[in-house]
Amino acid sequence: MGAVVLDNPWLGQTFTPPTPLDIETIEKAVVDRLNAQISGIEIAHFPDQPEAYRMTHQIGAALVRYEGAEYGKLIDSSAIVQERRLKFEVTVMMRDLGWNLGGEASGGTPGAYATIGSVRAALTGFRVPGCEKTYPVRERFLKRDKQGGTWIYAITFAMCTVAVEPSTPDSYPLLTRARTHEQGGVTAVEAAPTLYTFDLGGQIQLVNGNVSALMVTNSTNSAIYVNGTDYTLDAVNGIIVRIATGAIAAGASVVIAYTYADIVTATANGGSAPTAPTN
Repeated sequence: MGAVVLDNPWLGQTFTPPTPLDIETIEKAVVDRLNAQISGIEIAHFPDQPEAYRMTHQIGAALVRYEGAEYGKLIDSSAIVQERRLKFEVTVMMRDLGWNLGGEASGGTPGAYATIGSVRAALTGFRVPGCEKTYPVRERFLKRDKQGGTWIYAITFAMCTVAVEPSTPDSYPLLTRARTHEQGGVTAVEAAPTLYTFDLGGQIQLVNGNVSALMVTNSTNSAIYVNGTDYTLDAVNGIIVRIATGAIAAGASVVIAYTYADIVTATANGGSAPTAPTN
């Protein structure tokens, strides 16, 4: 009998936030994408207290906010599965539009129009892991903040993923030990005929398990006892039990010969490598 080491103990996996499709995770990916693609303006998450926010950047800012989600029809109802369409709004706040009065587009600083185009180009086709590609939904003018001297626009993007019913772990005990028995005679070993005596409980525990080709005979006259009539065999564990109505007397000594094969044990925390069976 031997044991086998698992390649690596499985310690489980966790996400912080709890899932890779958490709103915070996706919004951070959007902000990181804009920061990587656009320079010259402030890019950040929408503030918790927008009424207290004042743009201090000399050119402008782009603030990302989760707008909400829409859910599609049920794809599967045995475990709830639906399409989930998330929307994120990017608020573009710029100090000018990018046009001089009565003239061509100004080149001094990027204006609102150019920035909207840059945001659209950066996020169109951008893919967050677990979602389909991002695409624009709408652009709109919000207001002209006279006090702050900024033009405020919003551009909304959407991306689709799947909403799945959270799984509930079954309350079954964890598998910590497993045994596998070789079959087909590849590692079969013959045990020589040996004298055994039934104990007070009418049992004999063989040295090996995974038993086959069992032969139980009378130690005096070599009469062959019959499995199912005179005794029963637990072949997996190598246990012989005397049947009270059979021909074997209580406490009798019998001669037993048999064949056995490998039993390999795997444990969750590892163990020794498999070893060949021994007599």
